[in-house]
Amino acid sequence: MSRLLQLGLVGYDQWQVSNSSGTLLVAPGPPPVTVPESAIPFYSVHAIGVQSNFILPAKDFVLFFKYFDEYRAKARPQGRTIAFGFSWTLRIPKPQPAKP
Repeated sequence: MSRLLQLGLVGYDQWQVSNSSGTLLVAPGPPPVTVPESAIPFYSVHAIGVQSNFILPAKDFVLFFKYFDEYRAKARPQGRTIAFGFSWTLRIPKPQPAKP
């Protein structure tokens, strides 16, 4: 295998699990208007998307791309996430070729 292409379904869930404390600035003053953070409901969001990986095993190189679409966001903005990147493995020390 000199080249590999992977496609898959990905997703995530995020939710707040503890109470907030402190105050939030609602409107700058004078006088400033604040509300306690406990008045804001817990946040949560869910997302589903796709991921693709392109792998070159002989070169120790990987490219990836991810796309997530969020849904059912509560007490936070809802949006989309796009991520891409690569990794390259350095072999130190380099493996010695096999002797015939």
